This record gives sequence, C-alpha cells and structure tokens, in this order.
Amino acid sequence: MTPPHTRRSKNASPDQVAVGGADAAAPGQRKDASVAPVQTRADIERLMGQLRDANERLIVAAMRAQDLSHEAHMEAALAKTELDDLILRLRDANERLAAATMNAHTMAEEAIDREEAYRRLSARLLYLQDEERRRFAADLHDSMGQRLAALAMNLDLLDGAEGALDARSRQVLKETRSLAEQCVQEVRTMAYLLHPPLFEEMGLVTAVRWYVTGFTQRSGIHVVMSLGEIGRLPRPIEMALFRIVQESLTNVHRHASTSTASVRLMKTANEVVLDIQDRGHGLRDDLRQQHDALVPATLGVGIQGMRERIRQFGGTFDVEFTDKGTTVRVSVPLDTAAA
Repeated sequence: MTPPHTRRSKNASPDQVAVGGADAAAPGQRKDASVAPVQTRADIERLMGQLRDANERLIVAAMRAQDLSHEAHMEAALAKTELDDLILRLRDANERLAAATMNAHTMAEEAIDREEAYRRLSARLLYLQDEERRRFAADLHDSMGQRLAALAMNLDLLDGAEGALDARSRQVLKETRSLAEQCVQEVRTMAYLLHPPLFEEMGLVTAVRWYVTGFTQRSGIHVVMSLGEIGRLPRPIEMALFRIVQESLTNVHRHASTSTASVRLMKTANEVVLDIQDRGHGLRDDLRQQHDALVPATLGVGIQGMRERIRQFGGTFDVEFTDKGTTVRVSVPLDTAAA
C-alpha cells in the first residue's frame, strides 16, 4: 500500500508533482522564494507613496494655477475696465479738443477780421486827420492870415499919420504893429506845419528840407540832412513819411535834451528808408513798456500813430532807445509804394 505522502493525486499535473518533489527535496529554496514578494510589496508601497506625493503636488499645482489664472483673469478684467474708461475719457477729451480747436480757429478768424477792420479804420482816421489839417491850414492862410495882414497894413497907415498921434500913441502903435507881425508869422507857421505848401507841388524831399530848415530856426537844434533823390511816391506814403519826420523832430525838441539830430532819406532796390536820430538822453528817463516796444509815456499816441501810418503800407517802424540817443527807423516796400 502506497503511503499518503507519496500517493499521487489523480488530478495533479506532472509539473505540480515535480514542484512538490523539488520542495521536498530543497527546503532552502522555499525560504528564498518567500522573500521576493515582500520586497516587491515594499517597492510597490514606496512607488505608491511617491505616486501619492506626486499626485498631491500635481493637485496643489493645479489649484495654485487655477488661483493664479483667476487672479490673472480678474486683473485682466480690471485692466479692460480701466482701458475702456480711458478710451471714453480720451474720446471725450478729443471731442473737447476738437470743439476748442474750432472755437480757437473761429476766434482767430474773428481777431484777424477785427484787426483788419481796425487797420482800415486807423488808415481812414489818419487820412481824415491829414485832410482836416490841410483844410484848416488853408483856412488859416486864406482867412486869418489875410485878416492879420490887413490889420498890419492899417497899422502902417496909422503910423504914416505923424501929426495925428503923440509920442505915447506912436509907441503903442509900434508895439501893436509888432504884435500883429508876430501873429501873422505864427499863423503862417502853424498853417505850414499843418500842411506844407510845397508838399503837393514839389514832393517829399523838398517838403522835408523846408520843414527841417524851419525846425532848426525855431528850436536851435542843428539837423544834419542826407536826402537822396527818391522821386515821387504815392501821396499817402509821402504824407506818412513827412508826418513821421515832423513827429520825430518834435519829440527830439521836447524830450531829447540835445543840440544835434540827423535825418536820412534814401531809396534802395527794394524799399524807401527813413532814419531820424538824435544824441540826447531825455527819453531814457521816462520809458514804459507798451505792447512789444519801449515807448516814452509822455509821447502819448505819437509813436503808435506813426507805427499805424507805416503798417498800412506793409512797412516796418522801429524805435531804439539807448544811452547814446534815440533812433527812429522806417522802411516802406517799393512794391507797395508803386501800387
């Protein structure tokens, strides 16, 4: 009878019999085989731990990324809101700027129109002033001057009646005759200053020479003249230049405290130039700022009037005040003069 431990199972395979036989034959080998699953399990657990750690890090990273993405989204939304607000404000500012530009353009056009109207009015007033001076000079010469001349002749007739007057009366008559002569001379001078008699017939150069000669006699200021042959210019320009010579020399007499002055009139290829210069110093004591030029306050509207006279012809008018004196420099383009 076969023992139980050697009895072969009917269902057992030869491999199982061989294994069982090997186990029975080599008990040391069964011990090594039981260690391998333990190490594998440890490796698996270690790997699982690493996997969990990695998974946790991944989850944390994903949550952090989600938080960052949300924050970035909020910042982007805020930036977009600010950008939209800035665009609206910029559009509003552009609209205001466009409106202001149109308003400024309109105001500039209105200012130009007003300045042009002012210049036309100024030119008209200066023309009327010159015409009024001319008429008044003619009236003085033709009426008052003639009456004073007749008065002087009547006084001469009285002076001829020697026996009709005593010594005292003759002395009074002599003084009256002298006063009449002074009145005649003053009226004639006033009429000539208002409108020079040689101006219409002889032109600017002759009129300036006549006026400067009389100015020297009346004021005692020696004026050096350098008057070139400029020919005839349009009457308004000749009158403007003559009035500037008058006004400038009057200012020299009133303010400059000098005994010498000079007048230079010449024509270049492109313009007519007038210079009036003195060596005085009185004007430096009373200067004030008026617009863009230094102007003596005591001169009133004289310089401004001279400037307006030249501006209407497209010319330039400059006044220079220095410690060595005052210089008035005027130029008028020839194309304007020829127009």
